[in-house]
Amino acid sequence: MQGALCIEMSNIYSLLLLTIVYTFTGCTATVSPKVKTPEDLPSWVNTLDTAYAVGSSPVNFQGIYTQHISAVNQAKNDLAHNIKSYITSSFENNLKTSEKTLTKKQYSKITTLSDTLLSESYQLDAYFTKDRRLYVLIHSPQAQKVMKDALILPTFKTTAFDKSILMKSRCYSPTVLETINTKSDLYQNKPIWFFRPNQNQMYGSVGIAEKEEGMSFEEQKEIATFLAKSSLAKRKKVKLNSEYESLSILNNNTTGNLFERSSITKSESNVEDSDIKDIWLDPKSCELYIWNVLTLFNVNE
Repeated sequence: MQGALCIEMSNIYSLLLLTIVYTFTGCTATVSPKVKTPEDLPSWVNTLDTAYAVGSSPVNFQGIYTQHISAVNQAKNDLAHNIKSYITSSFENNLKTSEKTLTKKQYSKITTLSDTLLSESYQLDAYFTKDRRLYVLIHSPQAQKVMKDALILPTFKTTAFDKSILMKSRCYSPTVLETINTKSDLYQNKPIWFFRPNQNQMYGSVGIAEKEEGMSFEEQKEIATFLAKSSLAKRKKVKLNSEYESLSILNNNTTGNLFERSSITKSESNVEDSDIKDIWLDPKSCELYIWNVLTLFNVNE
């Protein structure tokens, strides 16, 4: 009995000793750390084309509207720099053969042309990452005509709008929720037109209004509509008569103001003629989205 106990204690001691040896020699079983797979962002996020620019903004405690404005402003600032740098560089290259330098008047014309190309820029696409950072793609169609850049947008994997999900929301009474009939399919839990407000020859803009305490649905809708129309009013439909005229004006003595009048056909569409094309209420945040569009222009395409 005593001998058997000694043998058992010896086995336990041997096993313990073996465990200690394995531990200190690095032979213990290890668990491989989980490697985070990088998120697949749209290809345009890293675009270097001059006629496009990308802005981004992290989650904003003030809501999607503020987050969106921040991303758009960043993109437009970058786009303005891209366009002006491109035009300045092109013009300086043309002057190298004659050993001339740009004059103040010529710099003024370059600024005018840059502002003109930027003035018609609009949101072409957008994307939310998993951590809800918003990326916005801004495009200048007139700059694209001059610079010959082209960009193909990815195809959305959409889901149909489900009214039953909205009806479970506590944002408003069932009677009010029943009146909200979103037509668009959804992408990343938002209407397609939030990401691409310009569709099928429609000149669009999105207004977003938060629901404040004591606010009625009609009041919230009025604010969202106002924001959409205000954004639409700021955008001007601008058309360059031709690339030749644009470049020729940069080379002659025409002033910036005359350039503005003689070489650009400019028209501001009547925002009162715009229509609410679609509406969507976020069932969780209670933010109301309005898509306002213009389908008729006084500008020849």
